[in-house]
Amino acid sequence: MTASANPTPVSAPRSTGWSSLSVALHWTIVVLIIVQFIDHEWMVDMWRATRRGTEIDAATETWGWVHIIAGTLVLVAALVRLWDRFAHGRPPYPAEEPTWASWLARITHGLIYAILILMPIAGLVAWFLVIGEAGEVHELMWTPLLILIGLHVVGALAQQFWFKTNVLKRIFVPGTV
Repeated sequence: MTASANPTPVSAPRSTGWSSLSVALHWTIVVLIIVQFIDHEWMVDMWRATRRGTEIDAATETWGWVHIIAGTLVLVAALVRLWDRFAHGRPPYPAEEPTWASWLARITHGLIYAILILMPIAGLVAWFLVIGEAGEVHELMWTPLLILIGLHVVGALAQQFWFKTNVLKRIFVPGTV
């Protein structure tokens, strides 16, 4: 048995477009974050009532649990989407896009994934282990997440309309480059 002098590096395959799973998970995460935005105050009320030992009304409890479940689903969806991305690759960055824009997109995506994973973990630790500091960390991540989402949307629109890369079609139509 001989070893190759120049072995081929093992890496994730390069995809010609986002997979159907990745597109579905992207939009699922969008919907779940909107749910989190809407039901945030109920979760805050449920957290405070639980900490004080006061009674929680049915609507607050229902929407508080919706928040917990939706946040857990964000975590699961983000992890599965990352797995899919590493297993099946990602489409190449558009050639028409300047290098600085590609790097900004990489950084933005990395930070969004980090928050989509860390924020629900902090929330779950706060709720189930009753650790107030974890709740504060969870809360602190909300504004940076919204800023990053805004940057992500502006970047996608700039790619589509300024750089004319047709990139928006990729996140709506799986397999599109």
